[in-house]
This record gives sequence, structure tokens and C-alpha cells, in this order.
Amino acid sequence: MGGRSLIFALAALITVASTMFLVLLRSSSEMATNYTKYYSRQSAQNIAQTGANMALQHLAQDPYWRSGMTLNDIMGGRVEVQLSDVTFSGIPAIRITSVGHMNFGSSVEDYDNPGGTLARADTSIVYLPQWYIPGGIKAAVTANNDVTTLGTITIDGRDHSKTGALNPKSGTYGVWTTQTYTQGGNSRIGGTYSGTDYVPARPGNVNTYAQNQTWPGGYPGSPDSVLGGPEMGFPEGFLKAVAQSGYNGSQYVTDPLTLHRPFSGVTYVELPSGTTWQDMDVPGSGILIVHNTDKNAVMKNLNSGIFVGLMIVDDLVHFHGATLIGGAVCLSPNPSEGNCIANSSGSILYSREAIGLSTITPPHASDANVLAWWE
Repeated sequence: MGGRSLIFALAALITVASTMFLVLLRSSSEMATNYTKYYSRQSAQNIAQTGANMALQHLAQDPYWRSGMTLNDIMGGRVEVQLSDVTFSGIPAIRITSVGHMNFGSSVEDYDNPGGTLARADTSIVYLPQWYIPGGIKAAVTANNDVTTLGTITIDGRDHSKTGALNPKSGTYGVWTTQTYTQGGNSRIGGTYSGTDYVPARPGNVNTYAQNQTWPGGYPGSPDSVLGGPEMGFPEGFLKAVAQSGYNGSQYVTDPLTLHRPFSGVTYVELPSGTTWQDMDVPGSGILIVHNTDKNAVMKNLNSGIFVGLMIVDDLVHFHGATLIGGAVCLSPNPSEGNCIANSSGSILYSREAIGLSTITPPHASDANVLAWWE
């Protein structure tokens, strides 16, 4: 091969090698860009999910929190969270919109700007029920026995806010029982039936109470079953465990004299069989349980105090001057005094809001009760 041919061959080889080098360089640059894109996308998604979980945790402590978070630094990026009250499939819900950012405000990587960084945003949307109304609550008073009201007590199944304000046309019965209801004295009963509100009266309209009812599968026999049992996240012993944990001021006692007031969280009084907790005031909120395995724990003479939430009691006797905003469920089929709910004053006002807020206990204030989660 002549010198001229050798020079041409060498030039061709250099050209091919240069072309291959440029292709490899470009390929390497594309691989780096693709990796950066993947890392940014995955990180933004992780940040968005973390923001949603942070919001769920905050709502567990404060159900009314709606202020959200604005571009908080987290995990090498930023997160912003917005909350709003909406309706999801007919259920009052809280929508959590969490946006995760990586390289917020930076330019997008390209071949003309190799020093740039890749900006990326990703969104998680979560729908959480505003509150949970257990199926075991049929009325302002739900019972598995004969119910009698005397004195001047008012039982009102119309819906009220947790402060006692009336919410028209969204209530239920004043009394629901598997046995009979007897209205005596100057007691008054009201409620809502088919969208019509009935003001508490003496005698009460027949649509304000339901008697001789049948509970499919059998009447609940424990506080956890009232709230739906394992299917709704309340296995046997769950509420007792929450009370023993002290969560949100919860208390568990076998001697009611050791209780501190006002009540909050889950207050669980487990009385020895056949004994009575008598003459008390009941200020506070949450879930108040008086129960034992024999279903004969008696709570008698509720003299004063406003309790906002849910009472689950084996044998509830005599609302004297106390007020319950929420609902009461009586478990015993054989009450000690014919289940005379009251022979004096006092009032029981049904409240979906008060009942619903009382059921916000771990894990029901977090992702276990999520209606939908979209990425």
C-alpha cells in the first residue's frame, strides 16, 4: 500500500473512531439524563406520598386542621399540602392534595445546558372520611331491652352539631329498641323520619321511635362490636387497649373514683360483675364505656355535665341533669331497673358530628380509613 493510500485509510479510521466516540458520548449523556429524570420523578413521588402521610398524622391529632403546608423542605426537595372539605361518593370527606417537588424552580436538563438540573413535580390525592358513623347506632338511644322514660328528660333524634345546634332533616329516631318503648311522666321524644323533623313532644309522634326491632345477625354484645367489629377495624379488645394506652387523654379504670375529668379519648370503666357506678358528673368528650363481660355493669344517676360523643353502657339508668350530645347504646338485655333511662331532667341529643369525631381513634384517624388514594 502506497503512502497516499495509507494516509486515506488512517483518516477513515480516525473518522470512524471519532464518530463512535461521539455516539458513545451522546449515549452516555442520554443515560445520565435518563437516570436523573428517573431519580427526580421517583423522589418527587416519594415526597408527595410523605406529605399525604404527614397530613393524615396531623388530622389524627386535629380533625379540624385544614391549613395545610406551603413548600416545606423535606427529603432533598419540597412539599406543599392543601386540604378541603368535599363529598366523595356521597360521604362527607377531606381531600388531601400533596405535591412533591424536586429541584424546585430549576431549569430542565438538555444538551445545550449540561449544567442545568431537572425540575419535577408529582401529586398524591387522598380522600379521608370526615367522620365514621358506626352501624350499631340506630338512634339517640339504641337498646336491646324495654326502654322507659319518666320525669322531664328530652330525647331528641334530630341531628345536632357537637355544640347542640340543630341540623334539619338529617337525624334519626329518638329511641330504637329490640323490645318496647314506654313514654311516661313529662318526658319528651323527637326525631327525624324520612326527612321530616319532629320536635320533641309528649306524647311523641310514632315516627320518633322504633320498637320490637330485629338486628340482623344478633344485637352487639361488646363496645367493639357496636363500632363494627373486626370488619371495620375494631377487633375485640381494641377500645380497651386504646383506653389503656392513654391516647388523647384516654383512661382505663376498674374503680370509677380514680377517673379524672374532663373525659377525652376513650374512657373505659370496667366494673366488677353486678356492681354500680352511681351519682356522677360526666363532663368531656369521646367514647365513654361502662362494661364487663357479663354485660351487667350499671351506670346510674348521671347528675351533671355535658358529654359530647358516644356512650356505650351495659345498663344505663337515670339521666338526672346531665346532657349527652351524640348517642347512647345500651348492651344489657336484662337491665336492673327496666332500663328507665330517666326519671328526672336531662337530655340526650343525637349528633352525627359528635359520634363521628368520637370514633377517630388510631388507626381510624389515618390511612386505615382512607376512601381513595391516587398517585
